[in-house]
Amino acid sequence: MYEVEKREFTDSEIIGGAYPIVTATKIAQGEVKKNAPVKLVNGKAKVVTKGTSTQETVTGLYGIAAQEAENGDELVIYLTGEFKVSELELEAGVNADDLEVAYRGLGIFLV
Repeated sequence: MYEVEKREFTDSEIIGGAYPIVTATKIAQGEVKKNAPVKLVNGKAKVVTKGTSTQETVTGLYGIAAQEAENGDELVIYLTGEFKVSELELEAGVNADDLEVAYRGLGIFLV
């Protein structure tokens, strides 16, 4: 006999609106915290760190980590959507204001 499978979806607290969310999977370069802004470096996802300029900080900006990952693990990354600034895991010296404009061009909106 067939049985109906029951699943429950719990929305992440970082989701800030109804804008469509698209994700991708990349290999983590170093430790990545959930909700951390990430950039692509040689095809791998790396946490955004403070550069010597805003341009250097946002160069290669790719998305927001949807989960934690260790070096070499697969990492799911949000590529589009609306996300709460207060929930971002920012590295020391990284300012959400520096990321906001660059993220808009990617379809990520900080609210």
